[in-house]
Amino acid sequence: MRAVRIPLFVLLAVLFFILWNAAWVTDRCGEWTAAVDTVTADLDAGGDGGAALGTLDDLWQDVQGYMHIIVSHEDLDEAEALMAQAKALSAQGSTEELYPVLAQLRHQFRLIAETQQLSPKNIF
Repeated sequence: MRAVRIPLFVLLAVLFFILWNAAWVTDRCGEWTAAVDTVTADLDAGGDGGAALGTLDDLWQDVQGYMHIIVSHEDLDEAEALMAQAKALSAQGSTEELYPVLAQLRHQFRLIAETQQLSPKNIF
């Protein structure tokens, strides 16, 4: 019985980390999605969305070191490309073209959160 304690403790610690990580990534993606909604609201109010996009970019850049350890680089690179495209469109004042890019960015954030969830789809 004693020989089982350490492996069991290790498995429980790994499970705890997996659950914590999934919750943390989901929270970050929720923050980013809320920031995208702020950009959309700013555009709807007649603004250019530049300040809100700057806030979104700051939130995004704050955690990139850890995100590159736990999330697929392809998913992060796609979000990064969409973010750059959104900033460029905002700088050009192309608000009508910015809405679809923001929708894609919102979807990418949801995808990133989904990939970290503990589900049969992610396990098998």
